[in-house]
Amino acid sequence: MKKGLKYLLLLCVVVLFTGCSKDKAEPSSKNEDGKVEINVGFWNAQEALSGGENDKMLKTLEEKTGVHLIPQDMTSSDYHEKVQLWATNGQLPDIFVGDFVGLGQSSFFDWVDQGVIKALPEDLSKYPNLEEYMQMDRAKQAMQDGKNYIIPRQSYGDITYSVLDRNIVYRWDLAQKAGVTKEPENWDEFRDMLRKIIKADPENKNIGGITQTGSKILAGVMYPYGGILEKKWIINDEGKVMPSVFDGDMKAVMNLARDMYQEGTVSKDIAQVTGSNAKDGFLQGLNAAMVFNDGPSSLYTLGRDYEEVYGREFLDDVRFAPIFPGADGEKWYFVDTEAWSETYISSKVSDEKMEAILKLFDYLISDEGKRLMFCGIEGEDYEMIDGKPIVKEGVVLTEKYPFANMSNLAVHNPTYWDENYPTSIPKEYREENIKRHQDAVTNGVLPKISDASMLISTPLKDKFYYNPHEDFYTIMMGTEPVDKMVDSLMKSYKDKGLEKMLDEVNKEAKKRGIVD
Repeated sequence: MKKGLKYLLLLCVVVLFTGCSKDKAEPSSKNEDGKVEINVGFWNAQEALSGGENDKMLKTLEEKTGVHLIPQDMTSSDYHEKVQLWATNGQLPDIFVGDFVGLGQSSFFDWVDQGVIKALPEDLSKYPNLEEYMQMDRAKQAMQDGKNYIIPRQSYGDITYSVLDRNIVYRWDLAQKAGVTKEPENWDEFRDMLRKIIKADPENKNIGGITQTGSKILAGVMYPYGGILEKKWIINDEGKVMPSVFDGDMKAVMNLARDMYQEGTVSKDIAQVTGSNAKDGFLQGLNAAMVFNDGPSSLYTLGRDYEEVYGREFLDDVRFAPIFPGADGEKWYFVDTEAWSETYISSKVSDEKMEAILKLFDYLISDEGKRLMFCGIEGEDYEMIDGKPIVKEGVVLTEKYPFANMSNLAVHNPTYWDENYPTSIPKEYREENIKRHQDAVTNGVLPKISDASMLISTPLKDKFYYNPHEDFYTIMMGTEPVDKMVDSLMKSYKDKGLEKMLDEVNKEAKKRGIVD
């Protein structure tokens, strides 16, 4: 009887510990093909991943890295809200992208404090490409307690190239038909040209004013008129660090924007029409001008469509505006960082998924990975000649592979800024990019930028929220006098503790040697 009881007790102990061990074991994240499934939050991810097995670029990537990407969709107009909602509800995808560092947002610091996002391992030696990549300034500046919580998505070689993220293209052919004989060199001349095009309406299409390809583009184009770089912290003339929006001439910017909006040189539907709809409107002659990102070379497919519709060369009919002088006569211009956005990893990912994610990014950042993402399939889309990839003429990756619209998951296309990078984009379009960048380097002016200050975390700063894009549209479309609205806006920020927040940040900046 005692032996039986002892056996029964021993059996219970074995079952108990076996059960505990099963509870602790992580379920595998692999699908039936043996690939680790990774949910990814990316702009229009559903469409980019729609090709499945038929998308040779996606299929090659998944075979090379052993992952299977599953979309969690968002768009350029709703991603901030969606990611915040996912974070609150515990529904974040395994990896997601966005510009949540800086810009008056506490999201990044809150996520670190609350354990919402996961830090990269300190030892990345198994992933040599990623390890080297994480030495960039943006990654180091964003470290919290010595840990990396972001993987920067490199945009450009240096910040001067980010002038390519805010551009103006306009219909010069229509301007000439409307009696304009000189290409505009400042905002007054530009406005006058647009008014004449709208009044003459040379193609009888009821043409409107400026449209934009993204909800933040117009603000980024116009803020420099007041010496404001809305995505930057700066060191002002008094040696204090602060967001640029609180140092520049906001009234000058907003009076210009309001005047243009009311006179119609900025389209009334500017806040609703973005992306491909804006490009379609410009192509169809419904808008006299368009503000857009990614530089003039990004419009080469639009240019091809234009030539099919009108039977004329796109670059003969349009012009790209130079950097216009600001209210003070200086040619301030938009800049971002070497990586305008970043990738985050959910704290809920298993060790298996973390390893797969690191392997994925190590490949995407490698030379081989970038060739796949931005040159396509060797033999089909490009050939290796003298050790360099040469893209075949006429190849348009985004039309051939749906995943090419997500090829910048890790880094942006070097084609847009590196003139030596292989591409099928015609030479004349790339030359427009070079001209745009050279205008910034030769004629442009920048304040003393302090990204290190933007990435400081203090109690008051982490709670202080401001949104220069919301403010821009609120005042531009408002009905009260501009100066009154700007004064009211600034008072509201002071009432929320702007000055105390800046004092706190400046004390910390002094401790860190950012300012004297």
